[in-house]
Amino acid sequence: MQGSDRADIPAGNAVPVQYLLRSLGRADVLVNGQSVVWPAHSAEELLWFLHANPSGKYRPDILWQLWGLEDTPASANRFRVALHRLRSVLGRPDAVTEERGRYVLHPDLIAASDTYALFEALGHCAHSPNNRTREELLRQALASAQGEYLPHLHGDWVDQARGQYRAAVVSGYLSLWKLHCAARECSLAAQALVQAAQNDPLIGEDHHQHLMICLSSTRGRFAAIEHYRRYRYFLAHEVSDTPMAETARLAERIKEGEPTCVLREAEQLGQSGRQDSQESGV
Repeated sequence: MQGSDRADIPAGNAVPVQYLLRSLGRADVLVNGQSVVWPAHSAEELLWFLHANPSGKYRPDILWQLWGLEDTPASANRFRVALHRLRSVLGRPDAVTEERGRYVLHPDLIAASDTYALFEALGHCAHSPNNRTREELLRQALASAQGEYLPHLHGDWVDQARGQYRAAVVSGYLSLWKLHCAARECSLAAQALVQAAQNDPLIGEDHHQHLMICLSSTRGRFAAIEHYRRYRYFLAHEVSDTPMAETARLAERIKEGEPTCVLREAEQLGQSGRQDSQESGV
């Protein structure tokens, strides 16, 4: 490995600064609150490629996956120039380190990103035994997950990362839905399911069924049927498919005004039973 690929100054000598990497929505990199002006697009691409691959990548893989280049002397020189510009614009020679041929973005920079905050909050939520704490962590995580991942970049590598972050956001909203549903907070449960479906219309059809049930219980049968029709239209025009027969039957039940939420129906029956007992003096 040529010495010019390596950082020449130890990490301990770097001037401490504040970094913020915004990858969701409008991508931006801030150093001490100021947006970075990239001297070349290749340097920015290299940053986000390594951000999307926190375990690092070998130079031939970076050249091919990021720019579609073979590992030749000319492309290796392009990589070194992009690497130098990346380190320079961030003001730290250890922004990217190289160990045994693998290039890795510094952990401090990974931790300064909004996607890191998302996964950290989701991770803490999964290990929290308290439902209200889990709800707070989920809301904290989802608040930082507004917008598409790196919308200004294109390529297989960013499409793959985009799918991973979208799946994490959807998982967060589904977890939030389950918490609200268990607490009988029907309106909040419906909102969480709506957000999940908006982020990924191709979530499991069972989730669309649950959303129809939640909407019929909170916003009325017309809202539930409207969602069903939009979902049916989406399947027909995007994936050339149709809803399951079970989903169609659910829509018919909702049209007829049948109660479809088992939990809500059980709760209403319980309240009715208590009221009857009080009236009978039991």
